[in-house]
Amino acid sequence: MKTLDELGGAVVLSEFEIDDILKEIGWPAVIDAVAETFFEEACGRTLAPPKVIMQIEKYVNDYRVMPSYMFKYPEFCGTKLVCACPNNPTVNGLPLAMGSYILNDARDQRTLMVSGCCRITAYRTAAASAVAIRELLGAYPMLKKDKLSLGIIGCGEQAYYHIPAIQAIAPVEKVFVNSRTQKSEDKLIEHFRNMADIARATKKEILASCDIVVTMTPTTEPHIFVEDIPNRPMVIAAIGGDSDRKIELDPHILTVVDHYCDSYSQVSHTGIVARAFENLIIAPDHLKSVGDYMVGKRHATGQPVKLFLSTGVALEDLAMAILIYKYGRP
Repeated sequence: MKTLDELGGAVVLSEFEIDDILKEIGWPAVIDAVAETFFEEACGRTLAPPKVIMQIEKYVNDYRVMPSYMFKYPEFCGTKLVCACPNNPTVNGLPLAMGSYILNDARDQRTLMVSGCCRITAYRTAAASAVAIRELLGAYPMLKKDKLSLGIIGCGEQAYYHIPAIQAIAPVEKVFVNSRTQKSEDKLIEHFRNMADIARATKKEILASCDIVVTMTPTTEPHIFVEDIPNRPMVIAAIGGDSDRKIELDPHILTVVDHYCDSYSQVSHTGIVARAFENLIIAPDHLKSVGDYMVGKRHATGQPVKLFLSTGVALEDLAMAILIYKYGRP
């Protein structure tokens, strides 16, 4: 950790330092910090304009600007500048998400902290899923088992954060993983071999049997359909379809599940919801947010499958930045 006099003594943190700090803080505190953003937004005590996404076609990536502010922490505001670069892992040997986070003093806009945003994004995305899963598991008694099974569809970077995050909020006994390549499955299994009962399974087997399923596949066409969704209690968190060009689940699935989002404005522009609106599969007033569910504005339906549509909200990044800054500043 260092400070920059040129930026008024702002704290500068590397990705490695952020990772160390968040490991010391631990998943329970990280998840609670992100949960607070759902609650505060639902109560109308936040400012978070929809993310601006600029597509850079030449390099097959996009550039996103995500500012936010929470009334509960009036001295802080912040902005994430992040790029989603699908070719990075295979072509450049870099993470899919690249960028920076800038935390400011909201009173005079002094820069308080500058950091990479890859670890912030990874932790907060998994924490947001954990919050939604924790809330939705409580919707029905039959989902409150002593031993749950977790299915992971997509074994990229996010899988390494989602498994421990969900273990922190649910009694996961077994983990089943599926990916496009056996190499990525083997790598994930080896990483968690001593931390979980983990094994390979087909996508069909995961959807048919697991209590919790997380999909993390940034695909441009759906690969999970209505016929893949069983009529039994389970929670699905869909992480990969966070923009208008990405879609994991066929939009008709929204008619057979009880679905929730993290942001009304952002989820409306995702592949699944945009296509659902365009084809009159659902109407805008059918959307529900996890935050509104938490504060009692919206309620669960009788449909046994609960679906969380994650888009990644700037408030979650701000919560992480505040947590890191308070914990790690000199």
